[in-house]
Amino acid sequence: MAGALCLTGCGSTESNADVMAADVQQSALPEDSTDSGSGGDSGITPQESGQSFVLPPLSTEAQTIDYKGNVHVDWLTASLDAIYLLSRDQDGGSGILKMKPGEVDGEALQVTAPDGMTFSVMTTDEQGNLYVVAEDRDIEVVMRDDEFACPTEHCEVWRISPSGEVTAKLDISEYIRKEVFSPRMIAVAGNGDIYLSTQADGTAVLAFDAEGNFLNKISYDYKVYTLRTAMGRGRDGKVYAVLWGDTTSVIVQLDGGRISGDTTSFILNGDGGCYEFVCPGRDCDLVIFGGDGILGYDLGSADSKWKVPAGELPFSTEGFYPMAALADGRVLFLDSNKFHYVPAAQQ
Repeated sequence: MAGALCLTGCGSTESNADVMAADVQQSALPEDSTDSGSGGDSGITPQESGQSFVLPPLSTEAQTIDYKGNVHVDWLTASLDAIYLLSRDQDGGSGILKMKPGEVDGEALQVTAPDGMTFSVMTTDEQGNLYVVAEDRDIEVVMRDDEFACPTEHCEVWRISPSGEVTAKLDISEYIRKEVFSPRMIAVAGNGDIYLSTQADGTAVLAFDAEGNFLNKISYDYKVYTLRTAMGRGRDGKVYAVLWGDTTSVIVQLDGGRISGDTTSFILNGDGGCYEFVCPGRDCDLVIFGGDGILGYDLGSADSKWKVPAGELPFSTEGFYPMAALADGRVLFLDSNKFHYVPAAQQ
């Protein structure tokens, strides 16, 4: 990138108990408290994250910046003070670029996927570590139960420190090769648990602990809901998923490899909209993006705190736009060769 990287190229909450095939574990509603301990890409206050520095005021600046790198960018994520871009070239190689918010280019990490493998999706944790999925570059289509499947034979989750050092390579191939499709979304909880959405319609999530030990497989009734790719960590450090149905979207908490039950399920405006990304907010519990725009969601009131309608965004929501939340409260979107920094509606 910019020459530094050598690359060539939805139902109701009442029905929620019947949604999943895995065991349901009831738990209390998580409190939306200021000592929730979230950090990472949430951009919350120093009291919440334990950081000693002072964060800037919530930004009201909307900004679009042209990307100046010389390779295509496929994915992005962000920590408290850095943005990470993932690129896959035409020959299958892949690399990662680290940059500061507002920059048009950055510095390539000395991290590359092994021969025959490629990086696919990534996220950050509360400590600012980067997590990236490395899987087979060439995945063959096979038939399973008279249906097409695209499983990967080799799959690892790499943990990379803020300084760019690979601190862990967690081999989860044994579990991923059993799935219909390779990982399409990754999220890391505050306790280090790793969640991977693995099927095309997101009807399954695999949960692992911080050491890569398998915890559970969470399955949903794809005839009622589809998880798709809407999954991410909330401001409280827990991982949430948006289940999309024909008439209603529902937010559920994934806890310890299990859905937490009706007590932590919330109807999302009753609009049945299709949502794609979930990030922790600074002034709200969840930032949720989809075809209708961006929502800042409050779990305590089970309602939207603010909304930026699709028509007010500087890009069309009909495409695929990876999203990350920044420390100053803005939401960042990747749009081909552009970065869109969008402030929340009530900032």
